[in-house]
Formats: sequence, structure tokens, C-alpha cells
Amino acid sequence: MGIRKWLLSAAVLGSIASAPVLGAAAPVSADDGGSPLFKRARGFYESEQFDSTIAVIREHLRKNGRDPESYTLVPLAAEADIRKGEYAQVHRLIAMYRQKFPESPFMPRLTYLEGVAYAREARPVHALTSFSTALGLGISADLLNASLANSELICGRSLSVDELSSLSSKAELHGVLLEIVRFYEIQRLMALGQAVRAKNSAEEFRRVYPRSRYLEQIKGFSSGLVKEQHYYKKGPHPIQVGLLAPMTGEDADIGKFILQGVKLAFDNYNMRAPNPLKLIVYDTKGSPVETAKKSKDLLSKDQAPLCIGPVLSNTAVVSAAMFSGKNIVMITPTANEDGISSIDENIFQMNVTLGTMAQRLAKYALDNLNIRDIAVIAPSSGFGFAMADAFKEELGRRSIEVVYEEYFQEGIHDFSATLKRLRKALIRRRLEAIAAERGDMHRITQLSHSDSVRYADSTLVVGGLFMPLVDYEDVVKLSSQVVFQRIRTQMLGTGGWSDPRVPSEGKRYVSNAIISAGIQPDQASDNWKNFSGAYRARYNDEPNRIAAMGYDAAMLVIKAAEESGGGDDVARIKKALSAIQEYSGLSGKISFDPQTGANTEAVIMKVTESGFIRVQ
Repeated sequence: MGIRKWLLSAAVLGSIASAPVLGAAAPVSADDGGSPLFKRARGFYESEQFDSTIAVIREHLRKNGRDPESYTLVPLAAEADIRKGEYAQVHRLIAMYRQKFPESPFMPRLTYLEGVAYAREARPVHALTSFSTALGLGISADLLNASLANSELICGRSLSVDELSSLSSKAELHGVLLEIVRFYEIQRLMALGQAVRAKNSAEEFRRVYPRSRYLEQIKGFSSGLVKEQHYYKKGPHPIQVGLLAPMTGEDADIGKFILQGVKLAFDNYNMRAPNPLKLIVYDTKGSPVETAKKSKDLLSKDQAPLCIGPVLSNTAVVSAAMFSGKNIVMITPTANEDGISSIDENIFQMNVTLGTMAQRLAKYALDNLNIRDIAVIAPSSGFGFAMADAFKEELGRRSIEVVYEEYFQEGIHDFSATLKRLRKALIRRRLEAIAAERGDMHRITQLSHSDSVRYADSTLVVGGLFMPLVDYEDVVKLSSQVVFQRIRTQMLGTGGWSDPRVPSEGKRYVSNAIISAGIQPDQASDNWKNFSGAYRARYNDEPNRIAAMGYDAAMLVIKAAEESGGGDDVARIKKALSAIQEYSGLSGKISFDPQTGANTEAVIMKVTESGFIRVQ
């Protein structure tokens, strides 16, 4: 097989997010074309030794930069750089190659690979432009299919409606890609509730692309627009509800699931409601600055009395501060940072905060397990300090002693030094207890060598060991090392402890640990099964906890709107939400603290080797 044929026949990218750029290359045979240098570099490439591939080629180019052999070597180096994720080097090589060999038959593929590099660098507009150029140069059927599939991924996941609208107006974009861009622009307009623009764009799309493969979906959009208009004709004053969520950017998946859950609840309600709810979607992009802009628009332009979101803690804080004292009620479905709902009485947090989880666990340990002495081992991070502080605050209210406290740097997996220091603290405690029994109240500050030797093999006891950990791997490693260091205790945890991999990988070391977690869906319930069926029918996808939380937030808004008389009286809506106690949502129970607006319903579970058992 010749050099050119081999390069152009290798397998291509199937998904920008995860699939490899190239599959296994064809085996080298004796009659293959190419110099010994190229064969050597290609041999490294075929065995996935990409560093060696690049090193061989770079050394040759350094010494023989103007050698004609760079015609075949540079494309191979670019392929290897793509596999390594060296995207800046890919751009440099292709720019050099384009200048030196503008008529090369490798240019279409290299231009496609340049698009892949842009996509993986989160530069979606540049990626589409490169794919468009590659299509114009003439590419193989495989590359054509890959370009179209990846363009759909980019348009569906990475571009805002403004970016799509800007691209759709560019006549220089290849016609096939322009069709994709315009379809996803309509889809995004529909999702954002911009019905008039969506309708006009859909009519133009059907006229320009009468044989498009997207026509059936376009018809579905039009049907949805008709239904939406019908809903809003039934009531003279539809209640406007804003949704602040990331529709683009790194957290777009969270925004998508929240939106789908909210729309499912609202659409079902609007079919029967005398006063429908009109959803206005704003893309925060996961940015505090963008959130501030969209919050201002929601207040001044739309004057909506209700807002669902923002969904991230760092953006929810921004909106809560801006909405404080204003004529709007905000409920964030997922933000879990402590204190957001305390900013003002019109702010509510549906997700359980970190502090609530820690305090609920502390109360359970004291009231139900009768633990009276506790040690704390936590990561030295915002999460670790927040959890430990809230836990200790509850202990302080009951005058319970923290016998040892230490914070470790995240990323370490050897906790032996920490646990040995805990052992020393427990030995000192034992010796002080013995001295107290003898009437000697002298406090022991240093252990003698003989004390250390005497207790070296002893099992030491502490009532509880609170270990709030982010990563489930830390849970598995730390719990097993606690047992190995002969420390007998009731393990208490939160955060990564609720990961389903903890029981399966931690086994006997984590068994009987007591943990707290945020609201948890009961996927065996009839309510969840009904929701799951409706969600699959609507979105052709399985619902998750995030989608359920979006649905629950929407249902709470509906409940508050109904109980306030079906109008947009903010004071009555706020009062209705404040009164919600033990609401059985899909994602779990919800009870708002009347003073803080935070959900108090943390879940207490026991870890077993086969899974989790809810105990409170």
C-alpha cells in the first residue's frame, strides 16, 4: 500500500469528545512505498508510540527542513500530534505545510484535522470553519461523514443561539454545514422560548431545504409552536417564569437536563391550567458575569415574578444578591453552597447544602448512636473546611469533644502518617484517663518511648471518625487504612461516600459506616416510573437526578403559583414556598426552613457491602 493511500484510508474521528482520531493503520509490507525514514516513523505510529514518531520526524526536519521528504513526513507528524493532544503544534505544522505545499493531496485531511484540534480546544466556530474548508477542498466519504457528525455535535452542544445565528448568515460556509447550523439555530430558539423567531426561521428552512433530512423535526417544532400559542390564548395574563442555566459551555449538560425537566412539568401543567406559565430561558454560560447580565434582563425587561436557577453555586450567589429586595422569587434547584438562600427571604435552595448535610449527620451520631467523642479528618479544601466547621458547630452546641482534627492535601492516597498521629492522640487520651482514675490530673503532652512501644499493637477506640471526602477513591483508601492502623470507630462520612462504587470497592472496610447525602431519587417508586416513561417519550433519553431536580423545582413553582391564587403576586408566592414541608418530589423530600429558605431534608444512610440502606 502506498504512502498517500495509507494516510487517507486510516479510520477517522467518530466523536470529538471521546473517540480516537485514527484507528489501527494498515500493516507494513515489503512492497510499501516510502523511504526507510518514513517507514520507521510509520512503524512507531502504528504501535502507538507517538512520542517516538514525532521525535524521529522533528529530528529530520531540524537537519533537513527543505528536504522534499517533509511532504510526507509533516502530515504523519500532525496525525501523531493530534493523538497526543498537542493542538498548538498541529496548528503550527499545518500552517507551515499549507504555505510550502498548497496543492498537496493531503491538505483536505489536514484541514479536517485542524478542525478536530479546534473542537478539542473548545473553539467551536473555528472548528466549523475548518470542516467547511475541508469539504470545499474535496474529501473522502469517511471524512465527509465525520465532518457532518462532528458539526452536529458542535452545533448541538457548544454554540449559543447568537453564535448559530451569526454563522447561519455566512454565505461562505459550505452548504451542507449551513443546513446543520440553521437547523440547530431553530432548535435552540425553541428551547429558549423565542417562538416568533423560531417560527420564521422554520418557515424559511422548509423553503430553502425542501428535501432536508431535518424536515420531520422541523414539523415537530412547528407543532410545538402551535400548542404553545394555544396555551397562552387560554389565559389573558400568563405568569412569566425565568430560567437561568448554562445552555452552552462546560456545564451545558446540567443546564440541558434542568431545562428538560422544567419543560416537561410546565407543558403538562399548561395543558390544563387556566393561567399558564410562560418559560423564558436565559443562557448563563456558567459565568458569573453572564449571569449578572441575564439576571438584570430578567428583572428589567421581562419583570418575571419567578425564577428557577441559577443552577451553579457561584452563579446562584450572583443572582441572589441582585434579586435581594426585588419583586421576584428565586428557587435554585441544584446550588448547594451554604448561605445562598439566607441572602434574602425571597431566595430558596431546593438542594441540600453542605452545612445541612454535616449538621444532620452530627445530630444522628449524637442522638441515635450516642457517640460522645469524635475525631475529624478532612481535606484542606473549601468543601472539607465547610463540612468540618458545620459538623463541629453542631457538636459545640452539645458540648461534645473533638479529640483530634487534621486536614490533608487533596490528591494524597497514603494516610498512614495522619492515622499514626491520630493513634498518638488516642494513646495520650487513654493515659490521661488512667491518670485521672488514679487521682493524678497531670496532662500528658508527650508520649514516652515506652508508652509508644507498649501500645504499638493495641487497638485504639474513638466513638466517631468524621471523614467528609470528595473522591470515592479517598473513601476506599482512607477507610481501609483506618482498619489497618487498628483504630476502632464508627465511621461517619459525606460527599464521595454516597458514590455507588464505595460499597462495591470498599467492601468490609466501609460496611456499617453512617453517611449523609443530598436528596436522593427513589427510582423504584411509581412516581419515578411515570416520570421516566414521560421523559423517555419526550426526549428519547433516560432521566437522571439533575432532570428530576429541574422537574421538582418546576412543580414547586406550580404549587406556589396555584396556592397564591394563580397570579403573579410575589408576596403570596413567597409565602406559599416558605410553607412547604415534607414535599415528596421525584428527587426526594423537600422542606424549606422558614427562616433561611434552605431545604433541611438531608438523607442519612448506612453503608453495607451490597449498597446503601436509608436509616433516616
